[in-house]
Amino acid sequence: MKQTYVMPLIVLTVICLVVSAALAVMDSLTAPIILAANAQRAAEAMTAKIPHATGFEAVDIESFDEMPRSIREVYNTTNNVGYIFIASANGFSGAITVICAIDNDGKIIATSTLSHTETIGIGTIIEQESFLGPFSNQDYNLHGIDTVTGATISTKAYIGIVKEIFEAFHLIIG
Repeated sequence: MKQTYVMPLIVLTVICLVVSAALAVMDSLTAPIILAANAQRAAEAMTAKIPHATGFEAVDIESFDEMPRSIREVYNTTNNVGYIFIASANGFSGAITVICAIDNDGKIIATSTLSHTETIGIGTIIEQESFLGPFSNQDYNLHGIDTVTGATISTKAYIGIVKEIFEAFHLIIG
């Protein structure tokens, strides 16, 4: 009776090992391609937010003790026309990642959602112009920006991310 269980167990173990090895190989082959594509998308998004920038330099956010936890990356334009912030925090269904351009006067040039896992049809308001448009030309007070009924958690998280971006902006400019 033990013999009848041993052979299938060995076969299943071998199959699992082969599939795991194949997945590991595929991951190692595709990871650099995915990273390069993400970097390209981020560069295009930065240029779209500040089209008159001549280039971008990364800001060392590790050197700031009180940097908000949501801030992932910060870039200064090489021609000193503004900053790009990439920040992420949890919404209703998972992480929301935002890119926000702020000029040197502390006004939002543009903001958009890079990625999210919010509920389709409700939480996806955070990627629509009707929600994002009013952020343009706002300062840290965000006058007139409010949550959207039905998507309160998603929009509240997005507004919270933008507020933390302004905290980071003020830390960086001194």
